[in-house]
Amino acid sequence: MTRGPEKYSSRRDTLIFAACLLLSLAARIMPEAWQAGLADGLRQSFLGPFLAIQRQTEELKTYRARLSQVIAERDSAVVARELLEQLREENAQLRAALQLSARLPVRHVSAEVLHQALPTDGYTLLLAAGSNRGIRPLSPVIAPGGLVGLVRSVTPNTSVVVTWAHPDFRASAMTEGGEVYGIVAPRSGEGPTEMLLELRGVPYTEKLEPGTRVYTSGLAAGQGGVFPRGIPIGSVLAVGEELEGWARTYLVLPRVHPAAVSHVVVLLDGAGDWFAETQEWVR
Repeated sequence: MTRGPEKYSSRRDTLIFAACLLLSLAARIMPEAWQAGLADGLRQSFLGPFLAIQRQTEELKTYRARLSQVIAERDSAVVARELLEQLREENAQLRAALQLSARLPVRHVSAEVLHQALPTDGYTLLLAAGSNRGIRPLSPVIAPGGLVGLVRSVTPNTSVVVTWAHPDFRASAMTEGGEVYGIVAPRSGEGPTEMLLELRGVPYTEKLEPGTRVYTSGLAAGQGGVFPRGIPIGSVLAVGEELEGWARTYLVLPRVHPAAVSHVVVLLDGAGDWFAETQEWVR
């Protein structure tokens, strides 16, 4: 067994401990001026690098806290800006709906579009107005831009609206002036994000130019509802399909996007052609 190195190590540790003890006692009984000088010397020599590292660590913590605060303030500003833009858009739609409501010559109800917490089919809207305000199934629903859809079902306080994007939606349509008639339906085979309509059944001899405006004709179509004559639907984009020598189908860009609507007007008196006298509401 080799006890020499172990004894030497133990003796060295004892001497180091004794030296530290003597130095600490000497520092305690040393005059304050000498203590301050010794401390300054240690800080500027032996402890200098460690103190610098500690100082840098504290600065990094401060910078990190400031950075986190700046990021939080930036995120809050972005959220506030988005909310402000959303509120501005909703206020603009509300003002437009109120202006439209003031010009309508028939009974109607203005309603807010509610956010739906449950998943839906993507083609319907939920309104904050129902049978208590006179709304009934098949009532036409419009927005300041034009046609939205029609009421499918009602409760005392809410209504479910089938938008023009629903696969079962149909409406009799005409071009401005009533020269050409057809049936408007959602573009088949596309999802709710496509948001295009088709003007079907246009006689082959009639040719519509891109940009031609399309309105409801006031004739019965689809689910039995009758839309008043002259509600804007959209404008012609291009020819979709052709039945040689028989008929053409035109693609129509809708004026109103259901997902962007926050306020609508439900018509309680849907039939008639009184819209022919109020075309300026969509100019």
